[in-house]
Amino acid sequence: MKRQLLLLMIVVLGIGTFSNVYAQKHDDMEISLRYIAKFRIWEESPKLYEDEKVLEMGKEYSVFYGLWNTRRDEIKDSISARGGSLSDILQAIQQSGYPLSKQHYAVYKNFPEKGKLTYTDKVFKKFKYTETMERPVWKILEGDSLIHDYPCQKAQTEFRGRIWTVWFTPAIPVSDGPWKLYGLPGLILIAKDNTAHFSFECIAIKQGNGRKMKTLQGSYQNCTARKLAEMYTLMAKDPMAYLQQFGIEPMKATDANGRPMQYKERHPVLMEFLPNK
Repeated sequence: MKRQLLLLMIVVLGIGTFSNVYAQKHDDMEISLRYIAKFRIWEESPKLYEDEKVLEMGKEYSVFYGLWNTRRDEIKDSISARGGSLSDILQAIQQSGYPLSKQHYAVYKNFPEKGKLTYTDKVFKKFKYTETMERPVWKILEGDSLIHDYPCQKAQTEFRGRIWTVWFTPAIPVSDGPWKLYGLPGLILIAKDNTAHFSFECIAIKQGNGRKMKTLQGSYQNCTARKLAEMYTLMAKDPMAYLQQFGIEPMKATDANGRPMQYKERHPVLMEFLPNK
């Protein structure tokens, strides 16, 4: 229980020191989509978790992020700015109705410049990396469908170690989609990997009407995709050892008999596989 409380306080308050403060100019949103994302977290468990994701597309860049944790963070920041207490924050978050998601990542395409992708995530601390956008090689498959009244075509790609099957609509000729997927002559409305570990299904499409898009704000530590995967692996294997890297000495959890609790090692299910080099 003590360990869970400590981790809750870390997540809610965002304890830690960060570098590289960002405050970028907002782009004008032209269209936005909402997806239900389903994903598996641990190799040891077949359970699929859910989150609601948003894809915002503007003139200069697009961003794909989790709605629930974004709204929870906005509530936390708003109350903290007014001098509210931890109790105030927890009560407001509970009343908001936004669940706590198991994912914290965001993907910015063509950001900070055209042809670049910026990926942010939170593994106790907030991290980011920037890489050159890799265009998946798509194969158009037979089959068509109607999704939210938009005629869709089927396509498939092997990308970052997973085989993705998608439905895209040429009726919205925007070459974008959930996560790092893009490169088709139309917007991707549904994407599923062949292991059924990850999927995205569009549930709403709206015009942007000139609203300002989410941008990269706050403080982040630079890392790489490989380093982020290593952090997830260590966090799953031994979360106490992971926290100690940042100078946090976690409280030792004990069972009902006062004996030290043994943490069962787990292995994360990662969305992309990195080459061994």
